[in-house]
This record gives sequence, structure tokens and C-alpha cells, in this order.
Amino acid sequence: MASSLSVVGGFFTRALLWLIPALALWYWGAEWVVKPATWLAERAMLGLFPGWVLGVEALPGGEIDLLTSLRMPAEQGMVGELSSTTRVLKFTHGIPFFVALMLACRSRGLWWKLPLGLAVMVPFQAWGVCFEWLVDVAIMAGVQTQAQTGFGAWHANFFGIGAQLGYLIFPTLVPLMLWIAFEQGFVRTVVVDGALHELSRRDPRLG
Repeated sequence: MASSLSVVGGFFTRALLWLIPALALWYWGAEWVVKPATWLAERAMLGLFPGWVLGVEALPGGEIDLLTSLRMPAEQGMVGELSSTTRVLKFTHGIPFFVALMLACRSRGLWWKLPLGLAVMVPFQAWGVCFEWLVDVAIMAGVQTQAQTGFGAWHANFFGIGAQLGYLIFPTLVPLMLWIAFEQGFVRTVVVDGALHELSRRDPRLG
């Protein structure tokens, strides 16, 4: 079982080592990393809610504002327009995870697998951005905006679930599923060898 342990242990060691520079590059290139998801999220919001979405505005620190025409009460009896701010980078942390997994298994065809995988992740990143905006509109400012948006209780619940998926589930699940789809043979080797090693540890006679 020494070879089984070597395959599994070697993979996870390489994945950890690749993850460190991948995270550094992801953070260093944050301004460019967030552009595809930002563009798609803006297109989606403009297409779905043309009556009150005006567009987006980039802010310092990698944040973006959703600009709307929704009227909100402001100080001293004045009225303003609602905007919702989000940090797009937090929805893209699956990128370094995916890159580290692909490099750790010494994948062949990286020249097309990496770009394809990164492209597939963009809609899920945009999902997280859109639903965080919608949570702000339908839940955080729901009382003031309900008459203008028509959002009800079921909308708020749906947007809340969508936001949780976009932030907690998709950034980890999607790159993992892409890696499994691209590297089925390697994944089977890791899973089988790992299972055999665990069995041998519990019952030395199997070694």
C-alpha cells in the first residue's frame, strides 16, 4: 500500500503547494479576475430588470455598485436612489482552487482545459453577484422598494437561497466538479488508492 499512499499524499501535497502561488496571482490580478463576472452580472441585471437597473460603477478596492432608479428616503426628508455595493472577488475564489487541482494532477491539455474551466465558472460567479444585489434590494431595503419592484416574500426567500448558493456552494463545488469531469481517470486512481489505503490501515492483512 506504500504506492497508494504515495499517489494520494503526493497529489494533496502538490495541490497545497500550487494553491499558494495560485492564490497570490488571483489576488494580485483581482482587477482583471472580476471583469468577466462583473460584465455578465451587469448584463443579466439590465436584461431582467430594465425598469429600475441603470448599470454598475467600479469603486476603489475592487468593489462595484449596482446603480438603480429605486427611490429611497434620505436624510432631512430628501429622496435618493438606491445603490448596492458588493465585492466581486469573493465569488471568484474557486479560480485558484481549480488551477491548483489541475496542476497538482499534472493534467494533459491544460492549454484548453484551464481556459474552458475558467469560462464555465463565470456564470456561477455572476450568479453570486446578482443575488447579493437582489438581497439588498428585496430584503435589506424591501420595505422601501417593494412597491417599485413588486418583490414579495417568496422573492426574498428565493433571493436569499440564491445568495447562499452563490457565496457558499458554487465557488467550491463548481471547480471541484470541473476537475472531476476533466480528470476522471486520475480521480478514480486517487479515490480507489485512498480507499485501499484506509482499508489496509484498518486491516493490515489486506496490505
